[in-house]
Amino acid sequence: MIRRALCLLLLPFALVSCGGNSDRVIVAAGTTVVDSGFIDALAARFEAEHPDVELSILPNPTRLIFELGRQRSADLLITHAAAQEETFIAEGRSFRSEVVFESRFVLVGPPQLRDRFRTYEIPEVFRAIATEGLPFVSRGDGSGTHEAEMEAWLESGLDPSGQPWYAVTGSGMGPTLQVADQREASTLAEIGSFIAAAETLGLVDLEAEPEGLENPYTATVVAGADGEAGAIEFLVWLTSDAGQKAIGEINEELFGQVVYHPPEVG
Repeated sequence: MIRRALCLLLLPFALVSCGGNSDRVIVAAGTTVVDSGFIDALAARFEAEHPDVELSILPNPTRLIFELGRQRSADLLITHAAAQEETFIAEGRSFRSEVVFESRFVLVGPPQLRDRFRTYEIPEVFRAIATEGLPFVSRGDGSGTHEAEMEAWLESGLDPSGQPWYAVTGSGMGPTLQVADQREASTLAEIGSFIAAAETLGLVDLEAEPEGLENPYTATVVAGADGEAGAIEFLVWLTSDAGQKAIGEINEELFGQVVYHPPEVG
């Protein structure tokens, strides 16, 4: 079950809390790790070991997460968009920022495309989609997934904007997967959120070449945020032996396989 901050009201870029608990930490997290159930399971493990800290998970695309950070309406940001993360840090808004775990992106689509595109590199697949006008669905919401998709289109040398075969949902990973399924279209997805939804979809992993589909998640403590101390405590736990053990156990419980793993070193 997805955790929610019951006393929080989200306005365009403002967050108003009806509680006064200084140990509450607002964690703004990408919709991918919320849709997969992963971040909620991690939060529950952390709270069990740290009863003095209450984590409230606020799902949003990365672009909006950083706006919340700029307003200090969130204490800890969990994102997967390197360019936006670098900008936020360069603005001097981060107390501490660290990669805490990784997953990967997958290109998913109708089963009949898998034999054709298996082992293709993503730019090759995108060029074929554009040439043949095969339906493609984009999140188009400023998320880390959308950023990765745009980088792949750039590598392909193409701009899909405005093309009749290219649809934009402006929504999170879950709704975008549903639209792609309804349209028998392809889309770029984060593997954890895809696995979580796969049983309700007709889409499959097209098994494109995985190079370039790495997906590191960064935890950023917002400098001067009300819940800064608790946010630091959560970040430190995520990178500790206890946190990494919890990540491994949650992978097995939720997916039966390793989906989120410690960051690559070197």
